[in-house]
Amino acid sequence: MIKLLIERDIPANFDVTDDAHAARHARIALDAIIATQGKMHWICTYATDDRKLFGLVVVENEEVIEAYVRNAGIEGSVRIHRVIRTLDPALAAPRP
Repeated sequence: MIKLLIERDIPANFDVTDDAHAARHARIALDAIIATQGKMHWICTYATDDRKLFGLVVVENEEVIEAYVRNAGIEGSVRIHRVIRTLDPALAAPRP
């Protein structure tokens, strides 16, 4: 499985602080993921103060993301970043 970050601008009419807007967005994303028939798993999405969305997903192969983007209706506004490593506190070297 391949871990990817999906980056895109937050649509102008999407208020990420509004629960109804967030629920609608999540439903669109989830329906597009379900259409991949288990080849894609959504971990989470981060909304940032510079009006960006960064979705962390795991896919079977990179072709799956193309189908997802098409099904979600977000073509043309997406940048895909392949995650090559996760860094976290567990990686910290012992203190000298």
